[in-house]
This record gives sequence, C-alpha cells and structure tokens, in this order.
Amino acid sequence: MSDLREEWEDPGDDWGAPPFDTLAELTAAADGLLVTSEADHPLEPFRWPGPDPITPEALRDSLGLPPDAPAEVVSLDAFFSPLASSQEWFDDAQRATAARFATLRDLIADRLTDVAVYRLGRIEVAVIIAGRDQAGATVGLRTTQVET
Repeated sequence: MSDLREEWEDPGDDWGAPPFDTLAELTAAADGLLVTSEADHPLEPFRWPGPDPITPEALRDSLGLPPDAPAEVVSLDAFFSPLASSQEWFDDAQRATAARFATLRDLIADRLTDVAVYRLGRIEVAVIIAGRDQAGATVGLRTTQVET
C-alpha cells in the first residue's frame, strides 16, 4: 500500500522491544501470504502511532482518502473466511495456503484484543486488520483488495 502516509510506523527490524513481540509473530505468520482479489497483495505489518484508537475517520485521514470515502468494519472471521477455507478441489499448495491463513486468523484472535478489520475506499480497497497487543500498542496488518 504505497499510498500510506509516513505517520504509520513500519516496525523494521527492531523486534527486541516488548511492544513488537506480537507484531513479529504476525509478520512471520503473514510472510509470503497474498490476499487474493483482482490483484494479489501481501499483508504488511504496522504499528499505529500514538495512543488514540483507530477509527474510520482517522484511517481516511492517514490514507489520504476523502471524508466521504466508503468505510466499513467487518469481523475477523468475515475477512478471513474466504482465504482460510479449503475446498475439496484445492491442490496441496492451495490447501497449505488456506491452512496458513487460518493459522494467521487464529494468531490475531489469540494475541490481540479489540480486533477489527477496516475496509476503506472504492476499487482499491485498503484493508486494515488491527488490535491491541499486550503492551497496549495498536498493531496489525494492512493490505489492498482490488474490486471492480
């Protein structure tokens, strides 16, 4: 998501501090996974700056979207269900990918509180999966889904 503004903090390689432990786990679990839509995009880790909670309004501002850009909040299960569900016609690689998405969903549910999945915009929809870690920091993963 190259259009995110600089106030989003990329955790980089500084995983030693306690607030980043959960983010490191999420990053490792998401490594190499692509969220499928009309274009496939990776899941990128982030730490939300400051103590204020994430809101659709704050996300619109951070993403440079207009105030009237569509925004919805969906459940973790609603977002991950199509990605984590295995079909009988899947090959071994597709089943393994679905299992990794299920593991990631479970890790997010286990490690974060107040989890929400925000979907913002039209066509190139920004998807922000966020919650609070044990240290109280808001962390998560972001991606894009293309929907025409």
